[in-house]
Amino acid sequence: MFRHPGPAVAWSADTRDVDERPGPIMRLTIFVALAALLGLAGAAAAESNYPAKPVQIVVPFVAGGNTDLITRVLADRLAPALGQAVTIVTKPGAGANIGAAFVAASDPDGYTLLITPPGPLAINEYLYPSLAFDPVKSFAPVVLVASFPNVLVVPPSLGVTSIRGLIEKARANPGGLDYASGGVGSSGQLSSVLFLAMAKLDVNHVPYKGTGQSLQDVIAGRIAMTIDNLGPILPFIQSGQLIALGVTTRKPVSLLPGIPPIGEVVPGYEASSWNAIMAPAGTPPDVIEKLNTEINRVLENPDVREKLRSFGSEPAGDSAQELAAFIAEERVRWKRAVEFSRSK
Repeated sequence: MFRHPGPAVAWSADTRDVDERPGPIMRLTIFVALAALLGLAGAAAAESNYPAKPVQIVVPFVAGGNTDLITRVLADRLAPALGQAVTIVTKPGAGANIGAAFVAASDPDGYTLLITPPGPLAINEYLYPSLAFDPVKSFAPVVLVASFPNVLVVPPSLGVTSIRGLIEKARANPGGLDYASGGVGSSGQLSSVLFLAMAKLDVNHVPYKGTGQSLQDVIAGRIAMTIDNLGPILPFIQSGQLIALGVTTRKPVSLLPGIPPIGEVVPGYEASSWNAIMAPAGTPPDVIEKLNTEINRVLENPDVREKLRSFGSEPAGDSAQELAAFIAEERVRWKRAVEFSRSK
């Protein structure tokens, strides 16, 4: 007959004489276990109920640039999909580092997101002596929103209508021309640096806090040139206020028929940009998945795709894992670009 190895207890229908109450250690163990279970249940409920309040997307530039335009389209469609308001907060400055640092220090709950160009994630650590965040460890990838070309433009008052004409003018006036950018470390600024280095031109940099501000001075003729996102520049090209000389992509862009890639004149030149949604590191995987799913659905909407393309952007969309791999590749490419520009 099997006998339990522990102390024998005589069980009967009447157990009033047996003290079965748990001792102090057992009560503590039960309390801790219940607390842990309740904590897990609470966390799961919080994630499954996401979002329970408005979500904000931080744009690290002033209003009017390509990133801002894309974010407004995204927010308008994402709000009804999430069942909560999606607000846009602009935090410009320091090549998008200020906005990135703000999001990196935010609670990892999915209610504060960053929409960012390559700068904070793949460029700025090679340009700035220190950052208030880690480009790799401070963020959780959510989804790639769009990719887009940059375009080289000049004001009509400069008197040039081609890439070669600009190169000749700059070489004839070393240090006499200025170029504008939406900020140090922006894809436009680095695209400009790369162009100037490869073309062996001496042109001064005038940084702004965003594309909207920089374009004002280029249009007015106070600045000779800029390379920046096609979206916000396109209306000024179409109105004749700016002259497009070249695009930064390897191939021509359909929205700018007849405008050549800069690489046709400066062999080997290529530099494209993109926008991605990032969350603070530590954001629950269920929240990341929810955001990824809903943003991908928005990006599949034909009206949204048409609108983004009207800005000169190509709608993207991918998994969080694919975005992480893409950023890793971009870090290698942009590091090489920075090193190349510094060697010239």
